[in-house]
Amino acid sequence: MGKKKSNKLNLIICGVAFLIMVFVLISEGIDNIINALLQLNPLFLLLAVGCIVLYWFGEGYGLHLAAKSLEPKTRFRDSFLVTMIGQYFNCITPFASGGQPMQIYTYYKKGMPLGSAMTALLSRFIVYQFTLTLYSAVFLIFRLSMFTEGDLKPLTLLIIVGFIINTFVIALLFMLAFFRAATTKLAHGVIRLLAKIRLIKDPEDKLEYIDKELETYYENFKFIKSQPVMILKMFLITVVQLLCYFSITYVIYIGFNIEHNTDFLTVIACQAFVLMISAFVPLPGAMGAAEGSYAAFFKGIFGDYYTSVSTFIWRFLTFYLPILVGIVINLRMSKSGVDLNNAEEHLKIEEAEKSQ
Repeated sequence: MGKKKSNKLNLIICGVAFLIMVFVLISEGIDNIINALLQLNPLFLLLAVGCIVLYWFGEGYGLHLAAKSLEPKTRFRDSFLVTMIGQYFNCITPFASGGQPMQIYTYYKKGMPLGSAMTALLSRFIVYQFTLTLYSAVFLIFRLSMFTEGDLKPLTLLIIVGFIINTFVIALLFMLAFFRAATTKLAHGVIRLLAKIRLIKDPEDKLEYIDKELETYYENFKFIKSQPVMILKMFLITVVQLLCYFSITYVIYIGFNIEHNTDFLTVIACQAFVLMISAFVPLPGAMGAAEGSYAAFFKGIFGDYYTSVSTFIWRFLTFYLPILVGIVINLRMSKSGVDLNNAEEHLKIEEAEKSQ
């Protein structure tokens, strides 16, 4: 299946998931939904929208710091455009894996060399992943004990698995950077083992590809190590950015004017745990797992009356809104002659021409 058809299918799946969520919400009773929404202070709904917009701008500015360090003429509006393209394609692809080729291609079309674009995005990814892992560790230390009993106890294992996955990713990234020889040897051993048991063909081609990718990563990481001030700034921005994301639910909670007996740290810990559980679900946006875990964590906070409505608002702001914005951007770029759906093919052609 071509990338364009695959993306269309993913969009259809997202649309069906949205309709299911609406159906579940309606099944709670139209009158209950209307009454719950009437209780929501419009100012706090706007603040929740503001939180997700700040999250986007934080992502854009963090990426822009790396891009501008590599290419001083880079404009923030280009970095923000690249950010929103990443948000869109990450939302509609499993494991949020589809955004980076489109982001690299967009930077390239804006005049940035491919190598610089890849380095900027890798820098951003490493800092974001490290900060998220650090947040997760703090919440596990200070709040996990509150969720190891009662109805939430079955989710504890999922939280820990999600944390292990996040930690494994960042550990692998640092291992690739600081233990180059050992990593190369390990990768070669895995390729040869897979070839021996006939799971892959042309092992020599695979070994050559692995060596090339590791070399590219290592060269990119040398840039990261040479920019400690920029990395520190990016880290601090990411701390604030994730806090904005985690605060969306607390803003909604305050907006409903519920009797407030849950503190801010507990609410954002629940939000972080939802993110951890969603990390290993192989569906676009972790559909089903994200909504289900959110409802499970926040039912005791919002109560039966508000849980479904708050789940819908949170999910719309964090998942469906960036998809809607991304569709508009994608259509506008298509009209201007930039085909993002086939970005990977275009990048392969550009790299092949560059190597000649």
